[in-house]
Amino acid sequence: MKQFFVLSALAMSMSTSANYLTNYQDPNTDRLIQALNNNRIHIVQLGDSHTAGDSMTEALRSQLQSRYGNGGMGWAMPMYFSGQRMARYGYDNYQWTPISSRRNQHEDYTLGGLIAKPNFSGSTLTIKAKNQEPMQSMTVSIRQSATDGLFNISDADGNHLILEAPIKNDTWQTTTFDAKLPFTLTAEGSMANTAIGGWWGRSKHELGAIVSSLGINGAELSHWSRWNQNAWQQELTTIAPELIILAYGTNEAYNSVNPERVRSVLSERIDQIRHASPKSAIMVVSSPEALRSTSGSCGTRPAELSAIQEAQRQTAQNKHTLFWDWQSAMGGSCSMKQWMNRGLAAKDGVHFTHSGYGQLGTLMAEDIISLALTTSKPNQINTPLTQPVSTPSVSTTRIVYQQ
Repeated sequence: MKQFFVLSALAMSMSTSANYLTNYQDPNTDRLIQALNNNRIHIVQLGDSHTAGDSMTEALRSQLQSRYGNGGMGWAMPMYFSGQRMARYGYDNYQWTPISSRRNQHEDYTLGGLIAKPNFSGSTLTIKAKNQEPMQSMTVSIRQSATDGLFNISDADGNHLILEAPIKNDTWQTTTFDAKLPFTLTAEGSMANTAIGGWWGRSKHELGAIVSSLGINGAELSHWSRWNQNAWQQELTTIAPELIILAYGTNEAYNSVNPERVRSVLSERIDQIRHASPKSAIMVVSSPEALRSTSGSCGTRPAELSAIQEAQRQTAQNKHTLFWDWQSAMGGSCSMKQWMNRGLAAKDGVHFTHSGYGQLGTLMAEDIISLALTTSKPNQINTPLTQPVSTPSVSTTRIVYQQ
């Protein structure tokens, strides 16, 4: 006979903070918890401008690394892109060209949708660390043709390496080398078809937390169709993070995308991710509250925002993923004006200040940590209560013990 004991996650954690994370029985929950308990976890977040600024993910990274250790620098854009930020990485370049899938839909992109191309032999690119970092094991995504040359690399310790695609056949590939940042690439030979898609930094000791932030300003989840699917799936297979976060929805709401379209695209992406990285847990992050107009006590939301948020929640439930309710973390519907008044959100009613993103990233980190702390029994399953996405300040997670 089964007995069900329902306890709130709030009570379980003995915390005064709400829990905005719902586990719709993601099949890789146990692997995620094991990774947290083993102090070895890589989280990859893909999203729009909220992710591209690397402020929310910076707080998430800081909180997790303070608990589990510094596992590495994570993903870096291939080079600097205007209007985007990496908290840990800096760049210098001479004669390189940045190309984004937001503006140019006719390039061959891999995971992240950003590529960098050297203009000619002699072009240089320097990848820097903004703070002191240990030696990194760097995995680079690179594409070259048979007639392309190579890169000479020199790092901060005076090591000299050669970088080139393992097979030069115009397909995206990854290769790994050890380097102490900063390191500089110098192009040698023809670079006519050479492109870099991004850098993944991992500490040599391979323990600790890594949070990789892959965002593009103005992005929608549907924009992944501009990327080479075989390429990004293969790269995801290689990286195999323990948790993949999908944080989209704001631009879909502003562009009045049909919620059914949002549901369809999200379902498709979840299937594609699971095919590429079957051991990764997936977290859907719903769109935060956003305002088309900031006038009035609450402002005016985009007409489709609530329906899109609900489509995201329902898809997470139907596809059995984790779900983090961003709007509830803000305090529910009509919360953006309060965040603006407290200096936590920008005057546009859409974005957040660095401090605001920091608070949100800290809340998400606490919820991810609590997943391991409150799900320690092998038969324990997080079962959500049925309630609207916008419910403020109430735990949306319940722990159900099956015996």
